[in-house]
Amino acid sequence: MRLSAFTADGKVEVRRMASIIKTEFYKMKRYSVIWIGVATMLTVVLLSRFMATASDGASHTLMNFSSNVIWNNLVLIYPATITLIAGYMIDRERTDDTLKNILTIPVSFRKLLVGKLVAVGCMAIVLSAVEFLFTIMIFLVSGFPGFTAAGAGKVLFQMIGINLSAYLAVMPVIAFTAQRRGSFMAGVGFTFFYGFVGMMASGHGLRDIYPITAGLTLIGYDDGSGDFAGNSILSIGSLLIILGVTVVVIATAKNRERSAENKKRPRGKNVRGRKVRRR
Repeated sequence: MRLSAFTADGKVEVRRMASIIKTEFYKMKRYSVIWIGVATMLTVVLLSRFMATASDGASHTLMNFSSNVIWNNLVLIYPATITLIAGYMIDRERTDDTLKNILTIPVSFRKLLVGKLVAVGCMAIVLSAVEFLFTIMIFLVSGFPGFTAAGAGKVLFQMIGINLSAYLAVMPVIAFTAQRRGSFMAGVGFTFFYGFVGMMASGHGLRDIYPITAGLTLIGYDDGSGDFAGNSILSIGSLLIILGVTVVVIATAKNRERSAENKKRPRGKNVRGRKVRRR
């Protein structure tokens, strides 16, 4: 009897979480911040094309060009961009004054946060596909040699893989800053610095340990140095630690703005400012 009740409760929770995620997909349609993500993907591809023009005599095959796109996106734009999108989606619940209504129904802040993080993870895959399409378009227009269907498939896999691993690396920051109104902008600034430091960490032999760049080894990224094997165990370990930190942050997460309002309330008075009699 207990097992069947537990199973039934589990199915209800799964359906409820699926409903939350589905609702987030509907909400994305009216978020203009999504277009910022598309614009940044185009920007990083054009930046890589400009850098290819500046490098005289270098070979610009599909793999070389896409490697430059992946690197520039990882250390310059993507961590801050995905943090901005996630933070904006969560903060809109407060600015639209819908969060307090959502929390009155059987949906906790933690479940809402998990639903939004899952939805943003799916958005990360979509942005990876957009990045891939822009890369192929600019590559073909530029007349660079070496295009193959197999190579294009590998590039798509690498872009999805590195963007998901980078999203995992910034997820604790997103979950932490989501608990207060407007705090996500501080998270955007931090993750921009967080990603930029990856450039220096990778250059000093810390690519497999540093969370932002740990995914490079897992996708088989080739930086042109000839030594790109890396240590997969260290990379997986680094990302698992970040995943563990994310779970802890989510498990202790709550809408701390409500707590802030309670602190501002005069001691010994209720919400309407009336004195509370002690028994």
